[in-house]
Amino acid sequence: MKKQILLVALIANAARLVAQPPPPPTPLAAPVITVTGDISQFNYGPDGRVEGFLVAPNTLVSLPPEWAIQVEMLAKAGNQVRVTGSLVPAASSLQILQPQSVDVAGKTLAMAVPSQPAPYAGSGVIRSLNYGPQGEVNGFVFQNGVIARTPPFGASDVSVLKPGATISVSGFARVTATGRTVLEVQSITANGQMIVMNAAPPSGPARGPGGPGRGPRETGPPPPPPNPGVPPPPPPPGSNQ
Repeated sequence: MKKQILLVALIANAARLVAQPPPPPTPLAAPVITVTGDISQFNYGPDGRVEGFLVAPNTLVSLPPEWAIQVEMLAKAGNQVRVTGSLVPAASSLQILQPQSVDVAGKTLAMAVPSQPAPYAGSGVIRSLNYGPQGEVNGFVFQNGVIARTPPFGASDVSVLKPGATISVSGFARVTATGRTVLEVQSITANGQMIVMNAAPPSGPARGPGGPGRGPRETGPPPPPPNPGVPPPPPPPGSNQ
């Protein structure tokens, strides 16, 4: 009897294994190749700006916007170029290349590996303010190239934020694919005064003063701790406590 029960269990397990679908195939990494040749033509977007170029005979290189501007200024059709990047499947006879590095006109453009936001604290001199589309100040750039982003506010709201000022900042910084460090500012300290910009990390909801994106808030020193020898004040009338 026991042998029959064991045999039935083995058959049932085998049937379940046969019925299970096979695991999905592991996606293959896009092959990385290097192409050297002449730029046979440029490709243009709807605004008339360069978006990429064709390397003879059949490789189409798609450029990120920042690289496209530099290539448009540096190169011209007929210039030799060396491109390393990942091949992208395409329905046409062209092979599409997403570049990781481009050597053109004596200059190398290289793609950095983006990083996740990480805590950052430092100080520096403001090189310039950064403006939004409506002229609002939405950050500044340090002399070392770090781009500091803040909630929008008027240029006159915080007088300590001006070119040439030395300030300390804290927040979360990340490195972009173009190799630039972008800092989401949480607090600024200048002349001994702290200005709170954003109390939440990038992954959480913004909690600026009065709601997200409301601009800076000046803060004074924290309140003193309670005296352990003095009893707490009584609750206000009408309180349930």
